Amino acid sequence: MPNPLNDINFIHQTQHIQSQQTSGKTLNDEQLEKTCKDFESLFVSYMMQQMRQTIPEDGIISRSQGEKIYTGMLDNEIAKTVSHNQGIGLARVMYEQMAAIRDDVSKKK
Repeated sequence: MPNPLNDINFIHQTQHIQSQQTSGKTLNDEQLEKTCKDFESLFVSYMMQQMRQTIPEDGIISRSQGEKIYTGMLDNEIAKTVSHNQGIGLARVMYEQMAAIRDDVSKKK
């Protein structure tokens, strides 16, 4: 199964956040919320991948490489849908904590 940490969108967003931090810019609420939801999506995708690995594969017909790839892609899409709708609550908690830290840092400047 593909590793969700290799997702090109995640890598790009991480680099974008790092460049903003080094340039002294802070994320606005919309960017921070999107980043938190994307992280939650990654977390849910990885969790689903680990859960799927617990299912025994000792059936009569073994799973093909194509099926494994498709299942990984399906898990990623389900994770995106879950996190960008109501989610599991991780994005909301992260957003609240990071927004509070951002606001504290802004007040000190």
